[in-house]
Amino acid sequence: MTLRFAQWMVRVTGLLALTACTDRFADINTDPTTTASATPDQLFSRALKYGTLYDSDFEVGEHLHANMWVQYFANSKPEVKTDRYESDDAQASKFWDHFYTGYGMDLQQAIQLLRDDPTQVNRLSQARIWRAYLFQRMTDYWGDIPYTQAFGGASAANTQPAYDAQSTIYASMLRELAEAAAALDNTQPGNFGPADLLYANPDAANPAPAPALANLRWQHFANSLRLRMAMRLSEVDPALAAAQVRAALAGGVMQSSSESAIMRNTGGSIRINQNPLAVVLGFDYSRVSATLIDYLTRYRDPRLAVFAKPVTGSAATWRGLPNGLSVTQLTLPQYNPSNFSAAGQRYQAADNNQNILTYAEVCFLRAEACWRGWDAAGSAESWYNAGIREALVLAGITSPAVADTYLQQPGVRYQASQAQEQIITQKWLLLFGHNGFEAFAEYRRTGFPTLRAGLSPGETNGQIPRRLRYPTIEQRLNPASYQQAVSRQGPDAMTTPVWWDK
Repeated sequence: MTLRFAQWMVRVTGLLALTACTDRFADINTDPTTTASATPDQLFSRALKYGTLYDSDFEVGEHLHANMWVQYFANSKPEVKTDRYESDDAQASKFWDHFYTGYGMDLQQAIQLLRDDPTQVNRLSQARIWRAYLFQRMTDYWGDIPYTQAFGGASAANTQPAYDAQSTIYASMLRELAEAAAALDNTQPGNFGPADLLYANPDAANPAPAPALANLRWQHFANSLRLRMAMRLSEVDPALAAAQVRAALAGGVMQSSSESAIMRNTGGSIRINQNPLAVVLGFDYSRVSATLIDYLTRYRDPRLAVFAKPVTGSAATWRGLPNGLSVTQLTLPQYNPSNFSAAGQRYQAADNNQNILTYAEVCFLRAEACWRGWDAAGSAESWYNAGIREALVLAGITSPAVADTYLQQPGVRYQASQAQEQIITQKWLLLFGHNGFEAFAEYRRTGFPTLRAGLSPGETNGQIPRRLRYPTIEQRLNPASYQQAVSRQGPDAMTTPVWWDK
């Protein structure tokens, strides 16, 4: 990390420390739409870093829910209940609250400070793109959520924002991405520079790009995100999905791994710079899921030794923990955590990077788009094979010969009759350790990979949850909007599908 970037992070970390000290009383009695001294660059940096999830938000938002439900990890301690498909309101509420009163609000403040200055169109466009990224994650988890009226604050007499229908949110996000990507302007000097923690990359291996290159990377990120969103609509509105896929591809998506959106972590003693998964794994209440180990073993996947450690005392035995074990089962000797594989060292390393949206994922998205007839460039098979090769490289497996051998394994070798299952399953493997949210959403959309029914009935009768329940405090603080969303979407239950989950 260069001195310039280190100095920038010190300033940002100072801002984080200040904002973290505000208590709930101050949050309620301070107009969140105003800011005293934070600059757009500081606000944007915080929204990027916290939006890729600091350790607390990663734990309550991703690890305890998506990572368990999509069977990357299984719970190994009785006190953790989400793996048994039981709601944990305190954890889900914290994730909701930290977005709406924390980094989501920071990003909105940055947008407000930039929107009226035409010379800042590049900063504004990049902030709008990131806003769409954050909102997709929220709406995919809950369905209908505050969107149009979110972040209004007391000054706008908007302390009880309406919940927008998810169909409306998706239409708006797709439009925002198209407009923001098109608005990026190389004739304007404004750019976030080192405040851009995704694409500035000011270190020896990744020198900071010129503003025009940064704009191109953000443009390709926006269109790749648009491609991801468009594919999410494949079952609920195929015509709209196809049109948006074609438009995103025409606008230009990622062309190589150099354009992947990656949050680079430096490790060290400051937790904001650490890989959040490593921090959470250090709490030692989870092991790699039996489902994941079974897939890796069946495919003779070279990532097995990367994703998971051998069982203690064994040089070549990996054993996954079943998901959804009861409180009683978790106290039995055979389910002692020491009998099961922990995550591989790569994912326990404090300086491991977070893959937000990669070229490998774009390859898999294009493979499915080709399979559906929505992408005329290449073929489903060629994009699928490219996605696997890129995914292996991201996991540290760079030998072309190893990739060639893997691509011929039963279950991995492309079969047109099983194309969608293969594409989504390989995407699921790609996303391990980085993006459980996306893997959970794609499982709900497609039904792949094949996951095991929960061993505990929980609140879903053993079925994989379809969404999070709203924070219970919403029923007290925003009852009319909450009830309207429930009447439109369906019961506030983990079994109620979101709009696109058809």
